Amino acid sequence: MTTNNDKNDKVVTLDYNDLINGIDLTNQINDAFGPDGLGVLTVANAPNLSNFRQELLPLSQRFATLPDETKAKYIHEDSCYSFGWSHGKEKLQGKPDYAKGSFYANPQYDKPIEDEMLIKQHAPFIHPNIWPTKDIPEFESAFKNLGQLIVSVGELVAKQCDDFVRSKCSDYKDQKLTDIIKTSNCCKARLLHYYPCSDNEMIAGGGSGTTTISNEDDFSSWCGWHNDHGSLTGLTSAMFLDKDGNDVVNSDPNAGLYVRNRSGVIVKVNIPKDHIAFQIGETAQIHSGGIMQATPHAVRGSAIKGISRETFAVFMQPTWMEKMTAPHSISSDKLEMSSSNLPPGVPTLNSRWKPEQNFGEFTTTTLGAYY
Repeated sequence: MTTNNDKNDKVVTLDYNDLINGIDLTNQINDAFGPDGLGVLTVANAPNLSNFRQELLPLSQRFATLPDETKAKYIHEDSCYSFGWSHGKEKLQGKPDYAKGSFYANPQYDKPIEDEMLIKQHAPFIHPNIWPTKDIPEFESAFKNLGQLIVSVGELVAKQCDDFVRSKCSDYKDQKLTDIIKTSNCCKARLLHYYPCSDNEMIAGGGSGTTTISNEDDFSSWCGWHNDHGSLTGLTSAMFLDKDGNDVVNSDPNAGLYVRNRSGVIVKVNIPKDHIAFQIGETAQIHSGGIMQATPHAVRGSAIKGISRETFAVFMQPTWMEKMTAPHSISSDKLEMSSSNLPPGVPTLNSRWKPEQNFGEFTTTTLGAYY
């Protein structure tokens, strides 16, 4: 495995206090989310993060190891498995994904709207939450506490993103990303349990850093290569648990989150336990005219037998009605990175996006490509 020391492969870190105080961090946003960035940054010193993370992440394994008949009570097919429990319904790199199970909910609103007809028409966005209260009483409060913290920090990051894009594009709508996060009632959070790898999935090897793309299939045993399609994703550092639910050190240095940079190089991203990471999604890429770029990412399984991975992601996204239009001053060929740099199985943005779409239509097309 080769190491790349290019500064553009370093994860940018912002300080929560700088965000709160309105310090200009647009240069750092450029380094992280601009055309030469990794598409990811982290925020340090967010209040209560460590406690909220410790309260929620072990519940991921606890739920995933409940009897199948218990978990089945929380499956919601009519929302395309976008609320409650989902396992094996997602396709990544063209294959059903059994490596992880997910519990989805809106961390802000239990029932975003009262109109039952609209709920039925747009169930993947606004179906009421489904909580496993009878089986894990503390699940709902832990999920909401961490989810709402990530959204609040995401608003601060979005403000810096808006300032950065506005400095590059005069017809970018002022505070576009911030307004989406503040006003949308369709935020979605996902508590993820990555099952321990089976013997035939164990990955040999050591080292860390970056690698060439020739063996990139090795980097998606826990989660296949994909782009997030929302606006901004916040996620925690992963927790690794043994079969008894004990928090253990992951001694496989190659397990974890990887991104593929603009040059086609695979880079391992390490998120400190007391940081929140943020990734740009394809919707923000479109709205910014490609000034901010989403980055393909995947999760590589641990070669340590019996170790599961627990994490939490919050997808900040518009309502289904939001128009998916780019700034008029930017040509459409600037919106997407070269398709030659996309890993196999990741559908191109142009194959799913049309300027006249709204976010609901874009989501339907995108889910159709992955499910």
